[in-house]
Amino acid sequence: MKQKIICHIIAGFLAAGKSSFIKQLLTCKPKHEKWAVLVNEAGNSHYQDADYLSDNIFIKEIYGGCLCCSAGLSFRVALNNLIKEVSPQRIFIEPAGAGHLVNIQKLLQGEYYLPILNLKASVCLLSEQQLADSKYTENAGYLSLIRQADRLCIAKDCDTTQAKKMAEEYAKPLYQLQNNNRDLTFIEKI
Repeated sequence: MKQKIICHIIAGFLAAGKSSFIKQLLTCKPKHEKWAVLVNEAGNSHYQDADYLSDNIFIKEIYGGCLCCSAGLSFRVALNNLIKEVSPQRIFIEPAGAGHLVNIQKLLQGEYYLPILNLKASVCLLSEQQLADSKYTENAGYLSLIRQADRLCIAKDCDTTQAKKMAEEYAKPLYQLQNNNRDLTFIEKI
């Protein structure tokens, strides 16, 4: 039986650092493995495909809205193509900032993908600047994303005071990123 593909959802509002975090995780890839990033891109690409292809890292961008809503079909087609054509050992999914995390999780844990994907705990990146701004901390979409995530993360050099309060309020584990392979170990946990 073929081993399931490890799958991570790395969520967070716009400018929370999702792409930077994923790019840092890509540096942990063993040489012999193929990894893929499926990104719901709303603006300029933070990934340059040519930079990664030589290292068996494959980037696929999806445009047209939320991965589970308006871009749902595009998302499934792109994911199916990555699985079929690339056969990666690991996939990182980066939804748009206001993505409906629970709907993406349900899709990936559904009947079709369950035998193929090993979905790990979803991670939501928090931004120190956003946590200090009431336009985020009082935003229903922002709070919903935090509520739907399995784990919360904040950058290494940030003040964690507000992040700890948010984690406590929503009973979520909080991890301060280390910018090394310990971050990959953290997101590996179910």
